[in-house]
Amino acid sequence: MKRHIVLLTAISIAIAAGITMYTVGRPDWTTVDEPLVQRPTPVHYRYIPNYIPVSPFKREMNGRFGPDMRELRRAIIARTHESGEPVCAMQILTEAHTLINYTNDNDAVRSRLADLRAALDTPPPIDPFQQSAEDGSWGGCFKAWYLRMHASVDPLKELVQAGRKPQYPLSFLAPVDSPEKLRARLHDLLVSDLPRTGVDNRKELNLTITGLAQLLFIPELAAQLPASMPVAAMAHTLQDFLDNTAQDHETGFWGAWYVVDGEIRKTNDLSITFHAISYRDSDPPRMKELADTLFAIRTRRYPYGWRDQGTQNNHHAYDVARLLRRAWPHMTAEQRIRSAAELTIMVARSLNVSINADGSFDVTPYDSASEAYYFGVSFLDEVGFFRPSRRFWTPLEISDPESLRAVLHKQLMKQDQRNAMIAAALRKLEARD
Repeated sequence: MKRHIVLLTAISIAIAAGITMYTVGRPDWTTVDEPLVQRPTPVHYRYIPNYIPVSPFKREMNGRFGPDMRELRRAIIARTHESGEPVCAMQILTEAHTLINYTNDNDAVRSRLADLRAALDTPPPIDPFQQSAEDGSWGGCFKAWYLRMHASVDPLKELVQAGRKPQYPLSFLAPVDSPEKLRARLHDLLVSDLPRTGVDNRKELNLTITGLAQLLFIPELAAQLPASMPVAAMAHTLQDFLDNTAQDHETGFWGAWYVVDGEIRKTNDLSITFHAISYRDSDPPRMKELADTLFAIRTRRYPYGWRDQGTQNNHHAYDVARLLRRAWPHMTAEQRIRSAAELTIMVARSLNVSINADGSFDVTPYDSASEAYYFGVSFLDEVGFFRPSRRFWTPLEISDPESLRAVLHKQLMKQDQRNAMIAAALRKLEARD
């Protein structure tokens, strides 16, 4: 499917419009070190919303453990081709990768790498597709609480979609089962002081917001939470934190904050912003500022912009498409024209670069094939490739989307149907107007 050609009516006009928008009369967005906004505050911190953090340990940690990670990832890919995805091993790989990129905890990395080698030699007696009787979570091969919590959301969603209830109480939510606990955890994660703690909280902040926003804001999931949890009060606490504490009032974006030379510096994080707004029905405040910032960071590297280092990545494209959808009612006419041009290019790129000749998705940018399928299908669904009702950005017709739907469906049916990401991808692919 690498050469699968899908014609959007007037595609060349849209692309030409996009190129014009890039070359005529636009601001210079290439100077990434200059802040978008600086504003004085009555306290001694100076907020710089356009900060892009530089980890003091990430390069060293990747240099130390990179060879082992590449070797083990190749072993996982080989095992996947032989007998299907070794999900437990993949979860351990993900946790090791997170420790390498967001901490300087060498001992924790070595421990997880040893666990990974053992899991590849002898798969542990843990079924990652089954709910744990111990705490009601899924993702049993993760050690970190936030990774287990986040890994539990998709299986719970698929359970609810099938009209079933979890077998065991969701007691894994005990660390955040009150407004006070939830508020304290979120505030602790918002600000990172890397030289002092050796930990970058960005990943944990992002996945905590992602998981809890779905559990608290999606009614069908909130109904599954323990009766002892004050769900409405907790949802209010999370929304209040997002809207009145964590959102940057000047840019409309969310992101991790960093202590740098005695100052707090904010980031404009595409991924955290995606998760902060995706699961709520109403728009958050400052959507006009969010739309302006979304275009201002176009040329910057993900997650602080759209750029994905020259590789295809439907995950990043999905984030951008969702934010463009939510910002669409708040855009100027010029921004809407540019959005249409951008999405046209992104769709063409996804079709011609991310899909292999046999209709499978390229797994190179991802930790697993299930991620590749989920984000590939999710991006195409978000832009309305298969469903005109979701085509918010253009009234134009797409030529023969059904042939691609059939090919992708055939490939998805070859995957492990117990995997919640595969199940969600199938559900999106099969949805029709």
